[in-house]
Amino acid sequence: MPLSRKGQNNKFYFKTFSGLKGIEIIDELYPHIEAVAIESEKMLEAETMIPGTYEVICSPHVTGLIAHEAFGHGVEMDVFVKGRAKAVEYIGKSVASELVTMHDGSKSAAHVSSYLFDDEGMFGKDTIIIDKGILKTGISDVLSALKLGTPPTGNGKRQSYEKKAYARMTNTIIASGNDKLEDMIASIEFGYMLIDMESGMEDPKNWGIQCMLLKGVEIRNGMLTEKIVSPIIMTGYVPELLSNISMVSDDMDIAGSGMCGKGNKEYVKTSDGGPYIKTKARLG
Repeated sequence: MPLSRKGQNNKFYFKTFSGLKGIEIIDELYPHIEAVAIESEKMLEAETMIPGTYEVICSPHVTGLIAHEAFGHGVEMDVFVKGRAKAVEYIGKSVASELVTMHDGSKSAAHVSSYLFDDEGMFGKDTIIIDKGILKTGISDVLSALKLGTPPTGNGKRQSYEKKAYARMTNTIIASGNDKLEDMIASIEFGYMLIDMESGMEDPKNWGIQCMLLKGVEIRNGMLTEKIVSPIIMTGYVPELLSNISMVSDDMDIAGSGMCGKGNKEYVKTSDGGPYIKTKARLG
């Protein structure tokens, strides 16, 4: 994460690295140092985002943030038990574009939250949460599964032996589609490519979502320009945001460098990602 300064204007940029790896991951950083430093300098010229609703293309890391915040915490089934999740009312119903299929599970990907069995001894699975736009199920620890009368999904995770196990996300991903990124960009007359994420929040009870993004690049007449806007806050109603998805790329990427908090801020490793997606979103 290089820092740059011009007068009193201070900016930064970053690139993350993660995976089922050891100390060799450090070797992956070196080839990217110069490029990330250049991006940090470019951020000094970033303009302020003009609030509004725009057509956007989300990069795989932003797609992953949407998946994590939209139907991540909202389908952890201990919140079903507590009556704090709107998702329980929509099982079997449409909540997204038919282009959207979303997975969570230790077997959904080979990444930082992959394991043979969870912290309660249940085998990990690949759970399809959304299948072609239809909300199918949530993810559970043993206790919430017993109370709801559903099979455990192998999502019982704890920060350490001192903490209780909660229903937690693992590898949360939106499946790839059939579109090419260049066609997605060409389809937008005016909008933004949303490239890097910082953090996010959600309201599982009312399905509100807020994503803090580092950078957006302007798209005009089907082409990326040199104009950068930063920072960006993306907000919206989850089913509306996901139902507006009109194109999904045929490639994908997963990131797992961060931590996910819950309850009294119990932190566990998670990964999330997906393809590039085109949708409409409120930016500010």
